[in-house]
Formats: sequence, C-alpha cells, structure tokens
Amino acid sequence: MTEASADDLPLPLDTAPDDPGPAAPVTVISLTDLAGRRTAVAEEGLEQLGTDAPAATGATGATGATGAAGSAAALAAAGLHGGGAGRGLATVRLGGLADAAPGSTLTAATTTAQNPDADLDKIAVLTPPIATEEFLVAGLTWDAQDRLPTGARVFLRVLEDGEWSQWLETEAEDALDSGEARAGVKAGTDPFVTGGADAVQLQVTGDAGALPAGLELSLIPANPEPAEEVITEAPEPPAELPTEEPTATTEPAAFRSLLGDVSQPAATVAPVSLGTAVTGASSAALGPSSSTSTAAWTSGVTAAAQMAGVMPAAATVPRPTITSRAGWGADPKIMSWRPGYATLKAAVVHHTAGTNDYTPAQSASIVRGIYFFHAETRDWGDIGYNFLVDKWGRVFEGRTGSLAAPAGKMTIGAHAGGYNTGTLGISAMGDYTKVSPPREIFNSMANVIAWQFARAGIDLDTPSGITSPGTAYTPKGRGLARIFGHRDVGATTCPGNAIQSWLPSLTRAVDSQALQLFYLNNDFGPTADTQFRYGDKSAQIYVGDWDGDGVDTLAARVGRTFYISNSNTYNEPDTVIAYGRPGDDILVGDWDGNGTDTFAVRRGAIYHVRNSITSGPADQVVAYGRAGDEVLVADWDGDKRDTFGVRRGSIYFVKNSVATGVADYTVAYGRPADTVLTGDWDGDGRDTLAVRRGARYYIKNTVATGPADFEVVYGRAEDLILVGDWNGDGTDSLGVRRP
Repeated sequence: MTEASADDLPLPLDTAPDDPGPAAPVTVISLTDLAGRRTAVAEEGLEQLGTDAPAATGATGATGATGAAGSAAALAAAGLHGGGAGRGLATVRLGGLADAAPGSTLTAATTTAQNPDADLDKIAVLTPPIATEEFLVAGLTWDAQDRLPTGARVFLRVLEDGEWSQWLETEAEDALDSGEARAGVKAGTDPFVTGGADAVQLQVTGDAGALPAGLELSLIPANPEPAEEVITEAPEPPAELPTEEPTATTEPAAFRSLLGDVSQPAATVAPVSLGTAVTGASSAALGPSSSTSTAAWTSGVTAAAQMAGVMPAAATVPRPTITSRAGWGADPKIMSWRPGYATLKAAVVHHTAGTNDYTPAQSASIVRGIYFFHAETRDWGDIGYNFLVDKWGRVFEGRTGSLAAPAGKMTIGAHAGGYNTGTLGISAMGDYTKVSPPREIFNSMANVIAWQFARAGIDLDTPSGITSPGTAYTPKGRGLARIFGHRDVGATTCPGNAIQSWLPSLTRAVDSQALQLFYLNNDFGPTADTQFRYGDKSAQIYVGDWDGDGVDTLAARVGRTFYISNSNTYNEPDTVIAYGRPGDDILVGDWDGNGTDTFAVRRGAIYHVRNSITSGPADQVVAYGRAGDEVLVADWDGDKRDTFGVRRGSIYFVKNSVATGVADYTVAYGRPADTVLTGDWDGDGRDTLAVRRGARYYIKNTVATGPADFEVVYGRAEDLILVGDWNGDGTDSLGVRRP
C-alpha cells in the first residue's frame, strides 16, 4: 500500500487554517552581559522586592529581606504574592518564594528534584512583568561554556488573554551528543509553550555571582524571522499586572481533556470488490468501503489496543497521520544540520514546558517556534525532536528526515544528550509535571512508535542495549527498556511524572500493534540469517513462492483476505486478494507446475484449487480422503507439481496428482503424536518428511519407512516452525515465528 503524502493528510480537527501573519522579529530580553553581570532588567524585580540587588560579582546581598521589605506588601509590589490571576493558594510558593507576615524573614534552602517545594536560598534574576508582542514559545539561553548556578531553577509566568499563569518551571535542556557542539551553539532550557502570551516575568534562583554569560530570554512569535529586538532596560509594565487572589490549589491549571469532543480521525481505505484481486504495492484497498475505519476491517486486535485507540495492523503497521515539515511550514533557510541515520534501538519520550493553554490553530505555529528556538536561537541547525504531538494527538515531523528514514533507521536528533544516536525522540507539546496528558497524546505516541518499531523489527520483550548513566531517577548502569523517559538518561524531570508513570502502558499499547516476528535460516545453524516482522499477531501465516523467483516468502491471512509479500522484509504487501471463507482451511502449492505457488481451500474432503494469485472461483475442485484427515502438500515425485498426502496416525497415503482416487502409495513414518513437516531437504527436487518432537527434528530424504537421515535441534519447543527455500538455492530449511 502506498501512503498518502503527509502534506495532503487532513487535520484531525475542524479548525481554521494556521495563519501566522507577517514575519515578526524575536524579542530577546538580555539578562547578563558577556562577563555574567546582570542587566538592569534582570535586577528590576529584585529592586521592587526591596533587596539590595547584589551585583553578579560573587556578592550575595540581602536576598532574605526582612521587615516591610520582606513582607507580603513588598512581594505584591513585585507581582510575586499569590499564584497570579486567581491560580495560587492562600499560602503559595512562587518559584520557591512564600508569603511572609510583616517582620518575618524569607528563609531558603537548597532545591532538588526530590524536593521541588523547598525554600530557596536566593534569587539571582527577577524581572518585572514585561509587556511584549505576542509570542508562542519562550526559552532561556546562555553561553555554552558556562552553566547556571548550582541548584538553580528557572520559572516563567506569562499573560494569556488577560490572565496571568502561575509560576511554571522550565529546565535546562542538555540535548546535544558529545562532539556535536560547534561555534555559536548555546546552552538553554526546554522550549516553553504558550497559548499566545503578550507579557512575561522571569525568575532564576541561585547564586547571582555564578550566573552565566550571555543569559537571554527569547520570545518567539508565530512567524519568526531571524531579526531580534533586544531589551536590557525594564520597559513599561503591561496594563494587566499579576493579581493576588488566592485559590484552593497550587497545581498548574489543567486544560480540559477533549476526549469525546474531538479525536484523531480513523484511517480510511478505498473500496474493493471481494471478487476482484487487488494487486500491486500501490494498493490501498483493504476493506469493504471507503468509510470503513482501520479498526472496523482488521480483525484480531486485542481489546486493550482497541480501548487505547491505537491502530491495528494487517500485514504492516500503517504510518499514522503525520504533518510533514512542509506541512507545518518549516523555513528551509534556517536549517543548517546535515541528517545522519543510525539503527533504531529505542524511543525516548519527552514533554516541553509551558502553560498548556494553546489552541488547535496554534499548534503548527508552536512547532515553528520550537524549530526556530532550536535551529536559530540555540544554533543547533534544526529542531531537536524527531516527532512532536499536540494535546489533540496531532503528530508533527520534527528533525529533518524523520519521515524519510529507511526502515530500521532513525535520523539522529538532539533531544537527549549522549543518547540521540539510535533513538527516536518524541515530545508532547505541554508540561505534564503535575497534570495528566490527554489520551490523544498517548494514542498518537503509541501509533508513531509502533510504526517505527515494526519497520525496525524491534521486539519489545528484548532490552534496548542502552544503560542509564545514573540520574536522580535511574541508577547508573541500569539497562533500559525499548521505551524510556528523558529523565532515565538526563538531569531532568522530563517527561513529567504523569507521562513517566504511563510508559509501561505505552509499551503494552505499542506491543499490541507489533507484528509477528520471524527468524529465517538458510541452513540448520543456530543463528538466523534473516529477521523481520510481518502480519498482525492474529493473522495466519503461509509460505510460498508467489512470484516464481525461486524464493519462498510469506502471506498473512486475516479473515478471507490475504496480504502477500514477495520479499522477506518488513514491507507493504505486494498483493492483496480475497479468497474463500474466513473459516476455511488453506493449503499452499504449485498445483499446475508453472513455478508459482497459489492457494487451495479445503472444506471437509473437498478441495477448491486456484492456479493464480487472484480472487475468483476455483480452477479445479476435487475430493480426496476423509474430512478428519490431516493433509500434507508436497512434490512427492519431483515433477514440479504439488499434490496431497493424507496422514492417518503414522501412515501416509500419497497421491501424485490433484485428482480423486486411491493413493499412489502408502508409507509409515514416525509416531502418531509427532508433528510432521514436508520439504526438499537435500535439493534433489523431491519433497520428503520431517518429524518434529519438541525442538528436535528427524529428517528423511526419501519418502520411505526407516530411520531419519539426520537429526537437528532448532528453536524452541513452543515456536511455530515454517519451511521454505528462503534464499533460492533449491533447498528447504526452517524458519521460526515468535509472536
């Protein structure tokens, strides 16, 4: 099946097109100079707070002001009392500052990821509320050779639609691998996403004497251009200042979940007549009508997967709806990173920072803002994440080449420093430190990861081979699963407690979409020559040379539909046909000797034989044996035509033609409880028997009674074993299927 162009895929929501308006410069608030000394705007809030605003020369000053200077009134004057716009609490922490009674002292203590509500030692930077042009993304940057003060934390609050947010934290984002740094690259924080803010206030805690050089806050509009407007002096305050009305919670304001109101649309498929073959790799016809969803026409999806809203598979995991870089308006002029690819091993889950208050129409502009922040402001040359997901579950391509990555590969991003190579970085657009993400984010992340993992043949039951360097959450040396959070490999709380807690469920949702896993051997050795995934877990699998090239490949059957592949790789089916009824027994053979295998339907003792890979009536109908017989298919006499053999216990009744009548000969082999396979084990052109007992195989090179010609141990007792000529050398060997 071909995939629709990402640029042509519809948006899941009925929203107005993204109209970012004319290009606008980025506003940059300069907080320290090249020597790390604070600018006037960085100290203005401290002066309003009543401290002596220590200079950035190592002096600490009176950050714990007492008396009237440290009172609630002083905090209110700086806009620091309460949570802002009715979102705080009667006693509220604002980036570590708490309300204080007159005459008391604002005390402080160190902060850690384990104790985020601890009092703060000092405030290094505090701007006043600053009116700005509207921006959608904000981020703090500084000289890459420097660091924020030890234990420092960064807080922003923004004015959206006349209402101030709480103080919200954004963390330092160390996302480049070693060796990727280049001249001009800046250190910085996560992108802070807004719903269109027109005022901002910034607070940085820590030692003012240890501030980095070139500390700047960039405010990025919907349609940014490289020009900058730099602010060093405090401008006029916004008309709407933070208010001090308390509320009953300190939790960040949660946006409402839109589950039930909007959803990602079901994938649609073109109509197909079940009596007509659908052939060719470009076929998109997998269901009975153009309005039928993927979930409606594909059987065998687990109940858990259906409840999660993840997309089921048939022969391959379909690519979910993804807006390409061209679709969201990536400016190619600011992209200076050259794509590189690596074998995909794992997925790293992220979130951004911000208010979570954006609208559907703003999502593409926010992605452009994150792109500008990463590519231009931080000089990475491109966006760091491979994919981004908005709160309605819409997926956006991030890093260049992520959609075009070859199967089993992923473009190397900049999302988890030291762990970008061989991982897929996918980020939720929003802050999920304390609020749960909408289900749509979960569903879309599962779909994207399942699609890429299926292309890579990744088995989620196996370790990723990646170990943690040691973080506040994960011990050093711990092996990581195939899906893990940024906090497992970095000094961050990303992807937030809510998302981190459902990573096991995300793994199960991805696994529910995983295709069947095959290991094919070209001899009887212990190591597979070929490994790949194909076919829904519920699909029945058949082996045949469907195109006559001498190589056996797979067909996956769901109901009465066959998804036929002409190569032993993860790929879209080359041919899709409907034949027979869902409950029919299916046999595969070259019935007419033309070098191509086709299907036969068995109903009791009647066989409906088709001589082409097409839908339609049988070319031949014959009766043979009894309804309860076990039937084997083989070229018993080497005439290049497959025929039937009936097994009753350990006796085989072999027929050398597809015809009604008595057996041409009878032979005894093995035991009644044995599992029996047929194949041309020695390449002489004749198929013979092999008896399987657990993981041991007793192989006979003639259709005759007597001991086995050789024995092999292969796979596990619970494996489904397939027989085929996987490399076209004329000799059959074994393959293992593991669900």
